[in-house]
Amino acid sequence: MAVDNSVGLQHLAVLIANPGQEIHALDLTALQTLRKPYGEAAAPMSAQPVLDQQAERAYKDRLRDLVAELDNHDPLNDAERAAVLRLEHDWLVAELAAATGLAGRARRFTDDGERARIAVGKAIRRALSRITEADHLIGEELRATVETGQRCCYRPR
Repeated sequence: MAVDNSVGLQHLAVLIANPGQEIHALDLTALQTLRKPYGEAAAPMSAQPVLDQQAERAYKDRLRDLVAELDNHDPLNDAERAAVLRLEHDWLVAELAAATGLAGRARRFTDDGERARIAVGKAIRRALSRITEADHLIGEELRATVETGQRCCYRPR
Protein backbone atom coordinates (compact mmCIF):
# COMPACT_ATOMS: atom_id res chain seq x y z
CA MET A 1 0.00 0.00 0.00
CA ALA A 2 1.40 3.41 -0.99
CA VAL A 3 1.33 6.51 1.18
CA ASP A 4 0.23 9.69 -0.57
CA ASN A 5 2.51 12.71 -0.53
CA SER A 6 1.75 15.20 2.25
CA VAL A 7 3.36 18.04 4.16
CA GLY A 8 4.15 15.68 7.05
CA LEU A 9 5.75 13.18 4.69
CA GLN A 10 7.92 15.98 3.28
CA HIS A 11 8.94 16.98 6.82
CA LEU A 12 9.85 13.34 7.51
CA ALA A 13 11.89 13.19 4.30
CA VAL A 14 13.95 16.20 5.42
CA LEU A 15 14.50 14.69 8.87
CA ILE A 16 15.45 11.26 7.51
CA ALA A 17 17.85 12.85 5.02
CA ASN A 18 19.59 14.53 7.98
CA PRO A 19 19.84 11.81 10.66
CA GLY A 20 20.84 13.01 14.12
CA GLN A 21 20.55 16.68 13.12
CA GLU A 22 18.04 18.82 14.99
CA ILE A 23 16.03 20.98 12.61
CA HIS A 24 13.93 23.84 13.93
CA ALA A 25 10.21 23.57 13.18
CA LEU A 26 10.36 27.07 11.66
CA ASP A 27 12.95 25.83 9.18
CA LEU A 28 10.72 22.91 8.19
CA THR A 29 7.78 25.26 7.62
CA ALA A 30 10.04 27.66 5.72
CA LEU A 31 10.87 24.82 3.34
CA GLN A 32 7.13 24.34 2.81
CA THR A 33 6.70 28.07 2.15
CA LEU A 34 9.44 27.91 -0.49
CA ARG A 35 7.48 25.15 -2.26
CA LYS A 36 4.31 27.29 -2.45
CA PRO A 37 3.51 29.38 -5.51
CA TYR A 38 4.51 33.03 -5.26
CA GLY A 39 2.31 35.09 -2.94
CA GLU A 40 0.93 32.22 -0.83
CA ALA A 41 3.32 32.58 2.11
CA ALA A 42 1.64 32.95 5.48
CA ALA A 43 1.77 36.37 7.08
CA PRO A 44 3.85 36.51 10.26
CA MET A 45 2.01 36.67 13.55
CA SER A 46 2.13 39.85 15.57
CA ALA A 47 3.19 39.90 19.19
CA GLN A 48 0.19 41.94 20.24
CA PRO A 49 -1.55 41.06 23.49
CA VAL A 50 -4.74 38.99 23.49
CA LEU A 51 -6.52 41.84 25.29
CA ASP A 52 -5.26 45.43 24.83
CA GLN A 53 -4.90 47.82 27.78
CA GLN A 54 -8.04 49.78 26.97
CA ALA A 55 -10.17 46.63 26.80
CA GLU A 56 -8.60 45.24 29.97
CA ARG A 57 -9.34 48.50 31.78
CA ALA A 58 -12.95 48.45 30.53
CA TYR A 59 -13.38 44.83 31.68
CA LYS A 60 -11.97 45.64 35.13
CA ASP A 61 -14.17 48.75 35.45
CA ARG A 62 -17.27 46.74 34.51
CA LEU A 63 -16.23 44.00 36.94
CA ARG A 64 -15.93 46.58 39.73
CA ASP A 65 -19.40 47.93 38.84
CA LEU A 66 -20.86 44.42 38.86
CA VAL A 67 -19.35 43.61 42.26
CA ALA A 68 -20.74 46.84 43.68
CA GLU A 69 -24.16 46.18 42.18
CA LEU A 70 -24.18 42.60 43.49
CA ASP A 71 -23.15 43.83 46.97
CA ASN A 72 -25.95 46.43 46.99
CA HIS A 73 -28.50 44.17 45.33
CA ASP A 74 -31.05 42.27 47.37
CA PRO A 75 -31.20 38.85 45.66
CA LEU A 76 -34.54 38.09 47.34
CA ASN A 77 -36.25 40.98 45.54
CA ASP A 78 -34.95 40.11 42.08
CA ALA A 79 -33.28 36.71 41.84
CA GLU A 80 -33.34 36.83 38.04
CA ARG A 81 -31.38 40.10 37.93
CA ALA A 82 -28.86 38.74 40.47
CA ALA A 83 -28.36 35.63 38.32
CA VAL A 84 -27.72 37.78 35.22
CA LEU A 85 -25.21 39.90 37.15
CA ARG A 86 -23.39 36.81 38.45
CA LEU A 87 -23.30 35.32 34.96
CA GLU A 88 -21.74 38.48 33.50
CA HIS A 89 -19.32 38.65 36.45
CA ASP A 90 -18.17 35.06 35.91
CA TRP A 91 -17.74 35.64 32.18
CA LEU A 92 -15.60 38.75 32.76
CA VAL A 93 -13.45 36.92 35.32
CA ALA A 94 -12.91 34.06 32.85
CA GLU A 95 -12.01 36.47 30.01
CA LEU A 96 -9.51 38.34 32.18
CA ALA A 97 -7.97 35.07 33.36
CA ALA A 98 -7.61 33.85 29.76
CA ALA A 99 -6.01 37.14 28.67
CA THR A 100 -3.48 37.33 31.50
CA GLY A 101 -0.68 35.06 32.57
CA LEU A 102 1.44 34.87 35.69
CA ALA A 103 1.23 37.90 37.95
CA GLY A 104 -1.43 39.43 35.69
CA ARG A 105 0.95 39.96 32.76
CA ALA A 106 -0.71 40.23 29.37
CA ARG A 107 -0.72 37.05 27.29
CA ARG A 108 0.29 37.44 23.70
CA PHE A 109 -1.04 35.69 20.63
CA THR A 110 0.94 32.60 19.72
CA ASP A 111 4.19 33.47 17.95
CA ASP A 112 5.49 31.98 14.70
CA GLY A 113 7.76 29.49 16.47
CA GLU A 114 4.92 28.04 18.49
CA ARG A 115 2.62 27.91 15.47
CA ALA A 116 5.35 26.09 13.51
CA ARG A 117 5.93 23.61 16.37
CA ILE A 118 2.22 22.76 16.49
CA ALA A 119 1.77 22.56 12.71
CA VAL A 120 4.88 20.44 12.10
CA GLY A 121 4.05 18.09 14.98
CA LYS A 122 0.49 17.54 13.71
CA ALA A 123 1.62 17.04 10.12
CA ILE A 124 4.28 14.51 11.11
CA ARG A 125 1.89 12.60 13.41
CA ARG A 126 -0.68 12.37 10.57
CA ALA A 127 2.02 11.12 8.19
CA LEU A 128 3.22 8.58 10.76
CA SER A 129 -0.34 7.30 11.15
CA ARG A 130 -0.68 6.81 7.39
CA ILE A 131 2.73 5.12 7.22
CA THR A 132 1.77 2.82 10.10
CA GLU A 133 -1.46 1.86 8.29
CA ALA A 134 0.57 1.00 5.19
CA ASP A 135 3.40 -0.79 7.01
CA HIS A 136 3.13 -1.30 10.75
CA LEU A 137 6.82 -2.14 11.28
CA ILE A 138 8.15 0.94 9.47
CA GLY A 139 5.56 3.18 11.10
CA GLU A 140 6.42 2.02 14.60
CA GLU A 141 10.16 2.36 13.90
CA LEU A 142 9.66 5.95 12.73
CA ARG A 143 7.45 6.75 15.75
CA ALA A 144 10.27 5.53 17.99
CA THR A 145 13.01 7.47 16.21
CA VAL A 146 11.41 10.78 15.14
CA GLU A 147 11.22 13.58 17.70
CA THR A 148 9.01 16.62 17.26
CA GLY A 149 8.89 19.92 19.11
CA GLN A 150 10.59 23.28 18.58
CA ARG A 151 13.44 21.23 17.15
CA CYS A 152 12.70 18.03 15.27
CA CYS A 153 15.08 15.17 14.69
CA TYR A 154 15.35 11.67 13.28
CA ARG A 155 17.58 9.58 15.54
CA PRO A 156 17.99 6.12 14.01
CA ARG A 157 18.77 3.31 16.44
